[in-house]
Amino acid sequence: MVLLFHYLSLLNIFDACITYFGLENSMIQEMNPLMNRIYEADPAVFLITKMGFSLCLYLFILFKKVPTSFLTKGLTVLASSFYTLIFFLHCYWLVFLI
Repeated sequence: MVLLFHYLSLLNIFDACITYFGLENSMIQEMNPLMNRIYEADPAVFLITKMGFSLCLYLFILFKKVPTSFLTKGLTVLASSFYTLIFFLHCYWLVFLI
């Protein structure tokens, strides 16, 4: 589980940077309504929010409080899978559709 939390956190950081670049250069649109509103309000807050999510995951690791229940494991694997797909979709758009 710790490895998955590391993975999700790093993936979130990379995705934040790629998404920010794509949004700033009008290459992509943010489809998450909440994150889109945050970005429209202030792009810096968008980045801070995304980095804050990663920080929260690392705090679980740092304080050795990573949940280990079956539900948490399943949700973490599901989140990692979907987020990986979204990350590669963003990369594809930025590399091949520009």
